[in-house]
Amino acid sequence: MTARTLAFEADFIPQDAVPSLAPLVDRIPPIPERKTVHGPLTARRLYRFYAMLGLVFLIGVAPMLLGMSAQWKAFGFGLIFPGAGFLYAGDGVGILGAALSMAAFAVIMFIWWARGVILAPPAVLVGTALLSAAWIEGRSGISWMEWAIPAAVLALHGWFALGRRKGFAAAKARGAQLNTILAKTQPVMRDAPITAEPEMPLSQVAEFRRMMDLALQPVDSWNGFSTEDTWQDGALRYQICTMSWNLSLGQYTRLPAFHGYLNTAQENLIRKHIDRKTWNYWYWESLWGNFKIEKNPVTIDNIMLSGFLGVSLGLFETASGTSPFTAPGSLTFRWDEKTAFPYSHESMLEEVVKNFKRYDLGWFPCEPRWIYSMCNLVGRTSLALHDARHGTDMLARVGDRFDRTMEEEMMMADGRIKVCTSSPFGFEVPSLSGLFGETWGVRFMTPYDPAGAERLWEVMKQDFISVKPDGSLDFRLLPLGWDTRKPADFSRWPELNPLMVTLWAAQEMGDDRIIEATMKAIDQRSGEGVAASQSWGGRNTIRDMVNRGLPDAWARGPILADAVYPDVIVGRAVTDGTALELVLHPGAEAVRSDIGLDRLVPGRSYRIIETDERFTAGLDGKARLTVALAGRTPLTIVPVA
Repeated sequence: MTARTLAFEADFIPQDAVPSLAPLVDRIPPIPERKTVHGPLTARRLYRFYAMLGLVFLIGVAPMLLGMSAQWKAFGFGLIFPGAGFLYAGDGVGILGAALSMAAFAVIMFIWWARGVILAPPAVLVGTALLSAAWIEGRSGISWMEWAIPAAVLALHGWFALGRRKGFAAAKARGAQLNTILAKTQPVMRDAPITAEPEMPLSQVAEFRRMMDLALQPVDSWNGFSTEDTWQDGALRYQICTMSWNLSLGQYTRLPAFHGYLNTAQENLIRKHIDRKTWNYWYWESLWGNFKIEKNPVTIDNIMLSGFLGVSLGLFETASGTSPFTAPGSLTFRWDEKTAFPYSHESMLEEVVKNFKRYDLGWFPCEPRWIYSMCNLVGRTSLALHDARHGTDMLARVGDRFDRTMEEEMMMADGRIKVCTSSPFGFEVPSLSGLFGETWGVRFMTPYDPAGAERLWEVMKQDFISVKPDGSLDFRLLPLGWDTRKPADFSRWPELNPLMVTLWAAQEMGDDRIIEATMKAIDQRSGEGVAASQSWGGRNTIRDMVNRGLPDAWARGPILADAVYPDVIVGRAVTDGTALELVLHPGAEAVRSDIGLDRLVPGRSYRIIETDERFTAGLDGKARLTVALAGRTPLTIVPVA
């Protein structure tokens, strides 16, 4: 049985119609010319950091300059470079101690970034310096090391400085080269009407069921969730928000006329997001990163929770047309029976506004004292969604500092974006940049800065992704950092794959060539149908959800309000304001099940085209039907003239 395709005003537009659409921006803007390596706010932080390093260096060489004992000299050298005190002590044990000290320092630097433990690196330096002083007790060190170690440290910093200057010159040259390319490149974003996508392919139906199974279990049950990673990309908060965002995108593009268990699943995910199991990590990160005993997870920093939850709330509100978390206390972060932090959607986002305004950068940290561009783009989007749906002025109160920070502090001379920056010291973590880290934020730029999104997308295409003549994807992954790390199982959480993030950005941009090539590459590496299973958004989806909201036909037309899960799997549900088009699948074997319709015209007669069955809506605009599902079952419900 084949579904009849209605001429819905909010229906799928064929790909061959897309090229006729007007570009969203007239041209891709050039990369701004940079006169200095860093913006003024970043430079101020770096000057402070270098002054601190200089002071530590003077303290470290003071025992040598003052002719103090070998123990003091070893301790001092250990402060200016990890393991240098052991090198000064000499012999095989000293060399081993130096190697272990450097290894320990490298590990603790990673932990500092990953957990925000800001005192850990100096603690390791002091600790290993003390160990070297204890080891050398009663002996003299290697005399020539007294000058070689300070000279080597100064030479190393000089080499770093020279490398930064060369890197800046190369970035400026690359920026000029890219500007020539940008001037000749046509924008890919199009000013398209809001449209419904085709029904879910079978691989996406399976992914939809996986998410439903996880989301529809009791809120305090976590079967199927990964709890191995509390802190990083595989943490519960990211598992939850990725599902929530995908379900909202799917509801907006394929299921705008379905509420029922889909809305219930979304509400459950948001309640899981505010469960202490999800945000308990913040107590510890706040303690060792901000030196605060803080049980409230949204009052200071932690945009990776508040901003991401805000986007989950805003996308769900937009896609469903409902607002179940507006009441005071509807979002309560409960620590224990005696301690709780009650919020509503709006009051929780007031904390986001407060945090944006706390910092001169106008951006605020995820982990303590680490600012991520992607997370702040998400946080900005959370405010934009609330302003659009509720008429608030949160973004206006944040002001233009956010945009100035993006251009002056975070954008580099070659047009790429810093992904992770130390908020007190100003330096970035370069290994986190690359395809994953920079492409991740593209789709959250489209609502407010489509020209900037076009520029960053084209820069990423020039530096990391392109389509070969045979149509396959050519991509480059940086050897360290997010591009090649595996903090979570890609087979279980494919959203952590850099190619999946590339696909989502390409879909939002409407870049058909990259979409096709990336989907092929993902399926070749992860299995047939994986790319389609994760393709919930489309051209301008996030931009439209923020700026245009739910089309009137979808907001007022008939909906599938109730279906039994897992008996009935909804693969498509779209309305044109008067009729309703459904595609249903049985959850397992053939089944007869009741479904509930709502927002019909009270007392009006309707007909199911495929079966010619007729029914009349109740005075409340509702109706219940029994459907027989033996396989894919299209139902087209139209009013009787």
